Amino acid sequence: MAAEKEKILSILLIDSDESRRALFQKQFSEDLEYKTSLDLAGTVRDALKKIHENSYHVILGDSHFPEGEDIADVLTELNRTKAKVPFILMVERGEEARAHRALKSGAADYLVRGDGEPKDLPKRLWTIYRNFELSGRPGELTGEILNQNEKLLAVNEKLRELSIRDELTGLYNHRYLQERLTEEFTRAVRYGYPISCLILDLDHFRRVNDTLSHTVGDEVLKEAAGLLLENCRLSDLIARFGGEEFVILLPHVDYQGAFELGERLLELFAEKTFLPDSHQLTVTASAGIASFPDDTLKDRSDLVNFAERALFRAKASGRNRVSCYRDLLPSLGEVLPRIKISEEKVIEFQKRLSEIADSARRGYIESSKALVMALESKDPFTAGHSSRVARLSMQIAEAMGLPLDEAEIIEHAGLLHDIGKICVSDEILLKPGRLTLAEYEAIKQHPYLGYRILKPIRFLHEEATLVLHHHEWFNGEGYPCRLRKNEIPVGARIIAVVDSYDTMRVAGGRYKKTMSVPETVNELIACSGTQFDPEVVQACIQVLLMRKELGADAYNKDGLRQALETVSQK
Repeated sequence: MAAEKEKILSILLIDSDESRRALFQKQFSEDLEYKTSLDLAGTVRDALKKIHENSYHVILGDSHFPEGEDIADVLTELNRTKAKVPFILMVERGEEARAHRALKSGAADYLVRGDGEPKDLPKRLWTIYRNFELSGRPGELTGEILNQNEKLLAVNEKLRELSIRDELTGLYNHRYLQERLTEEFTRAVRYGYPISCLILDLDHFRRVNDTLSHTVGDEVLKEAAGLLLENCRLSDLIARFGGEEFVILLPHVDYQGAFELGERLLELFAEKTFLPDSHQLTVTASAGIASFPDDTLKDRSDLVNFAERALFRAKASGRNRVSCYRDLLPSLGEVLPRIKISEEKVIEFQKRLSEIADSARRGYIESSKALVMALESKDPFTAGHSSRVARLSMQIAEAMGLPLDEAEIIEHAGLLHDIGKICVSDEILLKPGRLTLAEYEAIKQHPYLGYRILKPIRFLHEEATLVLHHHEWFNGEGYPCRLRKNEIPVGARIIAVVDSYDTMRVAGGRYKKTMSVPETVNELIACSGTQFDPEVVQACIQVLLMRKELGADAYNKDGLRQALETVSQK
């Protein structure tokens, strides 16, 4: 008991229910016998970020989260990083089977809601933590069988480590980097947080090998690896990419954070004396950076490929410097001075929508309609476009059997899908003729700009994701993330079809001749399986038939059937 009175137990509570979080916080603060420090996370994404940035004695997570988030991701992350912290799952009565699955996956314990909640919870968490600490000393608990199991596990762990480590430096190897890149990039896309890649290369390293020997070069590489390990976070993945190149994968870090790390590392390299007892060498380094979602990536491999291109620029520019991939692309302002995609506009509309978020959700919807109508009123061809997209998208979602709450999210996202165009110059949006390549690239930024505007609004997180991905193609050739098939959220697939339908029918009249309903539907069918999800196109046709806007024999049924069969076969 004395230990509990002296020590403060740091706890991370993960619960999507705000009122329950407040109740826990009150009860924990009032328990003076079992001292605790409580940190709160309302989403899995926030929890993962906090785990990367802080240390906790205990993590307590509720089993119920909105669709799209899974508390199991927290346990997976703890297992992946080998974090020595007990994870405790809170479940409802009758969910013991779920709790047992969590125990098999590595959870330390579980609590059934209502069992002393939250009156004696500080005491129970102290007990679980103390038992967890004791279980970390198997010599106090077990005999020969446990000892043998421990030895076998240690051997297996050693073999696993050898298979994923670079033999010379002890850093992770190229194969393991690719494995983790897939996991981390998928997680970043799913939860909407940034991830950056920094590639660092030692300058003129060949001279060291050629003039002093490869043995000396190997010792320099070992010291370089040590410098990186000492100055990066535990959550960063550091790998030897090959030769004198190192890759640092940075989850939850944007361009600014990655650039600051790169600058700091280069300063440390320039100041360090390598092999001080023998050769006293000075070795500088160059670095290249790419970052998602700021950079438009075709797939996860582009994160490394783009960072490597930036590294080449750093080398070509004189070495001992950091280069960012985004700086390699010509500024749209330089290519076409009239193009205006300003950070100030993004911030301005973030603020405006944040103010909307303070009012009731119903008021937000009406206010959002006003913003969109103001944007569309500048062009008679696009007037009413977003409202039509929202209405038809919801009807298609209902026809596909999606839950009502998901259909409403899709409706809201349809209403806001073009809001990023607020940040694009009217000179481009209202241009009567064909767009130049630079102007088209400016237009293509609107899904990401819309995502940037909506993301800070807490209750628009799901809508923001649909806005970001509504120009992805079913075959993976769209933008901005080159997602394909079911990687694209179903709501974004629906909005993609409806947006194109309404553009061909009405909203695209500024650029080309509009089409009749049968012509437009047949164009959707022709692009099914490539640009569009055939199942969404089929549901769209069902709605148009129901609305009596399309005749039963006025579209290419064989073409649609073939597209559906092709996808089902794949």
